[in-house]
Amino acid sequence: MANRKGVFIGAYVPNELKESLKRRAAMEHRTLSQEITRILVEAVHGKGLPSGSVDRRAQNSTPRRRATDPLPRRRTDDLPYIAPENSKH
Repeated sequence: MANRKGVFIGAYVPNELKESLKRRAAMEHRTLSQEITRILVEAVHGKGLPSGSVDRRAQNSTPRRRATDPLPRRRTDDLPYIAPENSKH
């Protein structure tokens, strides 16, 4: 028997829901337990990165550049935006 870290949560679910979860887990190459854990984590902590993605930012890193850049944010060499004269939307 595997040495599991966690708590068993018992719940009664309709059989068709369990089968649906099993199929979804198999498509993602996960076990049923892993799929249920993923769903619970998303429900509690919000949706994270897409599966297969790795968050390489440090835990205490500053926000992305836009959040810390002082105004004006455009570079001095940038040309201003000029709207087209004959734009028909």
